[in-house]
Amino acid sequence: MLVYTSKLIYLPIKMEKIEVKKNNFIVDDINQLLHNEGIEFTQRLDIVINLINYKYSGVEISCKIDNCLKNKIIDIFETFTFDKSELIQKIFMFYGSKTLKIELNQFYTPITIGRFINNLCIPKKKIIDPACGTGDLLVNYDGDIHLWDVSPNVINICKFNYNLNNKECNTECINSIKTYDRENGAYDYCCLNPPFGSSTTITDKDLLNKYNLGRNKKKEEIGILFIERTMKLLKDDGIAFIILPNGYLGNSTKNTKHLRSYLLSYRIISIIELPNNTFYRSGTGVSTSMIIIQKRKMKAPYNIFIKKINNIGYVLNKKNTPYKYKTFNGNYIFKEGKPIIDNDLEDCFNEMLWFIHNEKINKLLHVSHRHKKIDIDIVNTDNLDDNILDINRYLSIYTNVINDISNNYMKIKNYIIPKETGKFNIITDKEYMYLDIKQITTPIYNKNNMIYGYDLPGRAKIMLRKNDIIVSKLKGKISFTIILNDADNIVCTNGFVLLRPKDYKSAIIIFANLFSDEFKIKHNALCTGSIMASILEKNIKNISINNNINFSKYENVVNALITINDEL
Repeated sequence: MLVYTSKLIYLPIKMEKIEVKKNNFIVDDINQLLHNEGIEFTQRLDIVINLINYKYSGVEISCKIDNCLKNKIIDIFETFTFDKSELIQKIFMFYGSKTLKIELNQFYTPITIGRFINNLCIPKKKIIDPACGTGDLLVNYDGDIHLWDVSPNVINICKFNYNLNNKECNTECINSIKTYDRENGAYDYCCLNPPFGSSTTITDKDLLNKYNLGRNKKKEEIGILFIERTMKLLKDDGIAFIILPNGYLGNSTKNTKHLRSYLLSYRIISIIELPNNTFYRSGTGVSTSMIIIQKRKMKAPYNIFIKKINNIGYVLNKKNTPYKYKTFNGNYIFKEGKPIIDNDLEDCFNEMLWFIHNEKINKLLHVSHRHKKIDIDIVNTDNLDDNILDINRYLSIYTNVINDISNNYMKIKNYIIPKETGKFNIITDKEYMYLDIKQITTPIYNKNNMIYGYDLPGRAKIMLRKNDIIVSKLKGKISFTIILNDADNIVCTNGFVLLRPKDYKSAIIIFANLFSDEFKIKHNALCTGSIMASILEKNIKNISINNNINFSKYENVVNALITINDEL
């Protein structure tokens, strides 16, 4: 094993293997122990909370419990790396579901996100969450906490959660959208993670007209109206922390463009992209970002701190979201005898403090920074691309690539025949070779997926010919291939972008560039959307590629693919 010291030195030492998997089951282990001791379920929660307060806060135990059993449970606490808030959330999710008879996973919010927000806020101020769920976003804040929700059941969940945490809060069952003028301008801070998506819309014209983002519209998503409601609740110079789908930051729909113009009329401090699956336990795979924004009208250009977070301390694709630990050469890294949680928000917090100090932003935690300038990503509002706020096209991993372009680079559109769509009319009794994402094992395609015209799916929109290149639109692993068959029956899904080269040389140049990390970075940076982020056809054709390639190498690759294709 390795140990991580305060001096950032890795030291090999002998330590027992940490059973990370068991972090999922700490509550089950304690509950089973209490069950084995014959303690009724209704009594177990009180015992566990008593022992948590005893262990972490030194509060005297007020319930009757055998010393031997007490020590066994305390020993279980010692074997895990949970802090008090994390442990109480695990207890809350387990016992709350059974006590309140409500499945609480849908309300799950990672504690590390709330802690990051709460630590940036100045203590003892007035803070609200107008769509609170379990209230986890504010549970670590030291101040005057207000929690609103339209559901009385949710408010009961909130009260239960805060009682477990021994925290005071003001809860009210309120429809925040309908009470559009209640307590406007009353709060220093507002946190928001409301329901988003086209399935939750407001159609009441009178209500829509109470909002700038709803005025003169037939309908609007409730999540967008919540963003404006949040800004109304704030005092002048108050700060909002809003979690929203990435599609709102980059989509080209009229309402998302209107939303971005609205946001940019205030002082956006930061946009932080959260990892995929951050809210997986809540039943959503939507990719999200946190926008930190100050209620201060802006006219002159200003800087926005941007950051892509890869880890928030949990294995997010597992149902129980166990802790994720930092590793070095395959071993866990320890500090003071405990493995270190892999949480990029901790570095982000320190970078935010530097940015807040450097930009002289008020109303957030202000620490005098003696350090020299640190390396962070910043975008100026003057440099935004058509007011798009999706940060991937402004991060240095992308801008360094596009800025490092020599005379050898030209846009893809210079190598292709313009305005070629591949549009065709389906002949029902004709057999077609149909290519979708599943038929591509980059750069090879499966030529055996034959379908008659009457069975072709609606997405079969593009007729292909020899030397055509198709590239998938979806963000992530990019599928692509070059068509090798000289046939009139090869079609593909509109999930691909058609690149029809002007000539054979152009085909080889495009094909060669698709293998590069540089192209993948550019492609993914220009994708937009919340669930299945994708790139627009015009954007992929505007990507610059290098014509200074090893032509004979990639010509040989194509010839090899022809041989393979003939053998398939």
